[in-house]
Amino acid sequence: MYEPGTEQINCNGRLIELPTLEVVRPAPKMPSDANIDWLLHIYFTRREFTRCRRLIERELNRHLNPEYLYFVQGLIDREEGNHIEALRHLQKSAELNPRNIETYKEIGRTLYIMGRFSQALGVFREAEQRSSRQDHEIYHYLGELLYRAATTQSQKEVASQQQDEARTYFELAVQSGRKLESYVRLAELYRKDKQYQKAIEVLENCLHLTPENSEVLIEISVLYLKINETQKAHDRLAEVVSIERKCSPKGLLAFGAILQSRNDVDGALSKYSQIANAEPEIAELWNNIGLCFFKKQKFIVAISSLRKSVWLSPLNYNALYNLSLIYIASEQYASAFHTLAAAINLRKDNAECFMLLGLCLRKLDDLENAFVALERASSMATGQQGAGRNPLVVLNFALFCYETGRLALSTEQYNRFMSQAQDLLLPTEYKFQATKLKSLLRISNQGNGILLDSADMGESDVGQNRSTELLPDELPLEVNAVVSQN
Repeated sequence: MYEPGTEQINCNGRLIELPTLEVVRPAPKMPSDANIDWLLHIYFTRREFTRCRRLIERELNRHLNPEYLYFVQGLIDREEGNHIEALRHLQKSAELNPRNIETYKEIGRTLYIMGRFSQALGVFREAEQRSSRQDHEIYHYLGELLYRAATTQSQKEVASQQQDEARTYFELAVQSGRKLESYVRLAELYRKDKQYQKAIEVLENCLHLTPENSEVLIEISVLYLKINETQKAHDRLAEVVSIERKCSPKGLLAFGAILQSRNDVDGALSKYSQIANAEPEIAELWNNIGLCFFKKQKFIVAISSLRKSVWLSPLNYNALYNLSLIYIASEQYASAFHTLAAAINLRKDNAECFMLLGLCLRKLDDLENAFVALERASSMATGQQGAGRNPLVVLNFALFCYETGRLALSTEQYNRFMSQAQDLLLPTEYKFQATKLKSLLRISNQGNGILLDSADMGESDVGQNRSTELLPDELPLEVNAVVSQN
């Protein structure tokens, strides 16, 4: 019988001594040269920075290769906002192992966060040279830094070269990795170069990564509006509504532009009113609202809306151009002149601005300067090809030359108008004015097949009705103004 607390047991009347057993389980000792990088990595991924620091301090003096210790210490310092210490520790890690590309990438990221972009660019270029494989992160940051440098570059040629190089790196980033930011940046560069179709292709490929990304879908719809594909834009916006049930202000703005292009002014205004209640400080919103009221022939409200758009974004070319157009329609020629002067300062190569400026000066009885403006507009329009070609500029100059007695020059401009308009379907008003000028100049019919018989129309100014009839290969004015031109 066993009695608790004793070391003996009574068995059949005999006392038996129990053997004393000592079971010792000592804690396992880690050898001094053991690699604890795995433990440090676990602590870091859990964001247990205090344990990481304690482990680094303990192992730093006796560790045979403290490269990873310095590397993690630098990442922790950067997470805590101590960028200088982070840079110092990462540089120590790079000195211990110059072949580790990840260390160079983290040094470049730290310099990028610190705003030292030129040094970051140099680090990422060195990482590109040392890397034995294609690394989409290196390509992305190189493109990002070159694009930033191009936007701040004062020399136009250097900026253009840097932008082209940035686009090349973003293309490499898209080819070697699947990173959303690279797709978005590449599409932004294509859009800036007015290569809207390529931008759409890039964003469509981006949808394979994030099929329900509403921002990408809205951007695709806006780009479709840029190339006048309103139905495709509407389909993409419908997907956004089905995903979120509530469209963002940018999506509502695109919806309104589609309705404007279909002459549904009231429907567009209803969309814009939803944006105005949530985010009223959007320049493009008031630009489009002004154009809606312009179609309703409510000039005062249209001018007020466009003036607010200009106040919100003084360098918005579309708002300035549209405001000058409404000033001309409401016969406020002096105000139109000042607004056009501001627009021309932004776009010195726009023929339509000079055409409207010439019409304003003609109404202000400054015929000499009106001739100079219209002549310059005609020379610009003659050099344009493709979608940028607008025979209306040349026709207005021909009419002005006839009014001022320059018959030979008027005949020359009329012939130029005919050559430019051969393969275009012109609005009836253009045909009427051209037919009238042809009869006044007594030009024989060359059989171009453009000037068809038109119904009787009252005499009207071609320039003032610029927004009511548009060439089929030109974007409608409202769609042009959905977003500011970059």
